[in-house]
Amino acid sequence: MRGPLLSAVAAVLVSAGGCSRPPAPPPPTAVIDGPPVATASTTATDSAPGGPRDGDRFGVTPGTVWRGKSGEPAWWWQVEFPQPREVGAILQVHGDHPLARRNTPRRYVWQASEDGTTWRDLDGTAVADERRTFRLHRLKAAERVRYLRLSIAAADGEAPTLREVEFFADPTAEVPFPPWAVVVSTTGDRTVPGAGAEFVPLARSCDGWDNLQAQNVWLGDFEEAFLAAEPRPLCAFLSGNFIDWCQQDRGHWRGVQEVLRAGRLPMWAACGGAQGLAILAETGVDRPWDCPHCRDPKAPKLPIYTHIGHTGPAGRCGTYDACVFERGPHNIRPVADDPVFAGLPREFRAPESHCGQIEWPPAGWVLVAAGGEGSRTKTQCLRVRDRYVYAAQFHIELDGTPAVSRAIMGNFLGLARGWGGYNPDGKPVAPPDGVKP
Repeated sequence: MRGPLLSAVAAVLVSAGGCSRPPAPPPPTAVIDGPPVATASTTATDSAPGGPRDGDRFGVTPGTVWRGKSGEPAWWWQVEFPQPREVGAILQVHGDHPLARRNTPRRYVWQASEDGTTWRDLDGTAVADERRTFRLHRLKAAERVRYLRLSIAAADGEAPTLREVEFFADPTAEVPFPPWAVVVSTTGDRTVPGAGAEFVPLARSCDGWDNLQAQNVWLGDFEEAFLAAEPRPLCAFLSGNFIDWCQQDRGHWRGVQEVLRAGRLPMWAACGGAQGLAILAETGVDRPWDCPHCRDPKAPKLPIYTHIGHTGPAGRCGTYDACVFERGPHNIRPVADDPVFAGLPREFRAPESHCGQIEWPPAGWVLVAAGGEGSRTKTQCLRVRDRYVYAAQFHIELDGTPAVSRAIMGNFLGLARGWGGYNPDGKPVAPPDGVKP
């Protein structure tokens, strides 16, 4: 039986939190979780700061993007994470046009903050003159951050637009991205979208390529530095043009020459773009160019390029009244078993629209298709001997022979995928069967 004194001591110990009964643990700290909260300096009507985090990478409708208000000297878009997290890579898709760079950030840097007040630039994310609509930034080491901000000092167009922003913890993370193509307008006009856009619906009409993405660029933006940035493109398409070669700004072609010599990207060029590749391979941009109108026959500057023929005096440069044209579907005759023509007959028809042609394959190139019955164009398609780089005088991207165009495009896309797209480690491929040594 417990005595009065013992009961009193026990009561004191319990009331004082003594060792006979440990104190209750404090309530657990609440774990704050949820999606990042996006805000912006300004937001244009119908867009929203949360648009770039909706999972729709390529949507350009106002509800799926953030766009800053026009007329501002600078802009920012930021996210606050529920709690600090590791960030090692940032994928951004920007611009409000599905095919071309328009209303995009031009000069910007990503910044991090622990309190939303004091910001520091993230090394390796500053871009002084953005040319890409798709950009993956990889940090040297992962950063633990609570806030991330895209600080935009200048924009192309009226105001910057973000389509999508994604964050990855590991700087070396594999970031899935659909195949995309660079479409190069070779006309010399900086306006995009421009020439060559027809390649995109043709490519998307091929089996398995309906989600191919693309960026249409003007000639001067196409260079190795543009291609080497991540995510890297699958291939490039070069448009035709309608300018005499003596009237071209050769400097605009310097980047194409660099890409061609590096040999890291599969390319398909049509008409004037095809002639341009042959001219770059044969003559380059550092020697002057002429054309059949102004050419000194005793000292031609660009003899690899000629006209099909003339009906009278050649006339002035830039005029084609006396030139013989081939327009509409004409017969093409493969002269080698090149995989790009797999599944096609030994003679097929494809759209034409030209008066000029390449006279011979440059060194390192081979002839893979010539003019078929009724065609006066002797050089219809050239290829770099050990690369999937094609220069076609005809236009698969134009209407007229849809089955042939899809077959060639599908074959080319398959070859580009097998090569690995833009591939600094790409190995030489076998020349097509049947070419002359």
